[in-house]
Amino acid sequence: MKESEWRPSASREVLVERARLLAKIRAFFAQRDTLEVDTPVLSQAAASEPGLQSFSLTQQPTRRLITSPEYAMKRLLASGSGPIYRLGPAFRADEAGRWHNPEFCMLEWYRPGADYHGLMDEVEALVNAIISNPPKRIDRQNEAEIFRQVVELDPHTASITALKSAAEK
Repeated sequence: MKESEWRPSASREVLVERARLLAKIRAFFAQRDTLEVDTPVLSQAAASEPGLQSFSLTQQPTRRLITSPEYAMKRLLASGSGPIYRLGPAFRADEAGRWHNPEFCMLEWYRPGADYHGLMDEVEALVNAIISNPPKRIDRQNEAEIFRQVVELDPHTASITALKSAAEK
């Protein structure tokens, strides 16, 4: 075995920076009384999103690696957990490439009672808490506005034919 084959791909500096980032994320949610939860990475349920492909196991074909902690977290919410977050591994069989890894770290959180404006405020606060030189304000647009600007169609009123044509372009 060549020396480079056993070495990890991440340098110590990258590992230290990642640890700092995770600590900032945890501190952010701790300040907001949001409970960190640990959910199973093996599930009997398939991915909740039909477009996501999960990994199944050869030893236990009825078990799959989670594509998201959503299902387990929603069970916790239904049982009265209050605000929760999870920072941990997720797996997607169909997402591999230069910018995608089949195994990755996912942050997912839920804040019962918050509306989407409150959640946008929280995302902005999180970004500002974890990056150096944060912007003064993050530009907010809804998906329909962005769709109209980029694709020049209103996604809520465009015909299926027009949407298919835009997708093909």
